Amino acid sequence: MSGYYSGKDGKLLLSKTDTTGSAVFTEETIGQVQSWSFSQTMSVLEATAMGDTDRVLKSGVRSYSGSCRAFYYTSSDTAGPNVANLLKEAIKVGSTGAGDATNEESGELKLRLRLEEASDGTGARDIVFSILITGVTMSSAVGEISSVDFTWEANGAPIELTNFTD
Repeated sequence: MSGYYSGKDGKLLLSKTDTTGSAVFTEETIGQVQSWSFSQTMSVLEATAMGDTDRVLKSGVRSYSGSCRAFYYTSSDTAGPNVANLLKEAIKVGSTGAGDATNEESGELKLRLRLEEASDGTGARDIVFSILITGVTMSSAVGEISSVDFTWEANGAPIELTNFTD
């Protein structure tokens, strides 16, 4: 059986990692995500030598980056999906005031991009990255739900790839 995936099938899950790479808290859904995306790029190394008539390339370093947009939604249920938890990982508050330059460092996170199980029973499709959040943009406008945009860069190759290569 075949089927299409749509935006309603997408999820974004997050867990914080400590310096050993172990999860500190369980993976949680970042609620009310409107969209997520990721891209992979690879630099190329030129290996063309004198006398060659055509350009010769070798594969170089790959990198992964992405973004997501989440509606600013909080839940009174502490176990419920909450974009505020993602904001806490990205935005660090100063301890003594402006310009103290002694704030907590941003930590590495584990991000799972998921397409939920399709009707054909093939299971969820997951890509998991170890990431650092590189940008946060919040917006609020009359007549719209407030949203938070995040950008991220992966630290290394994907950690896990499930059911995406069939």
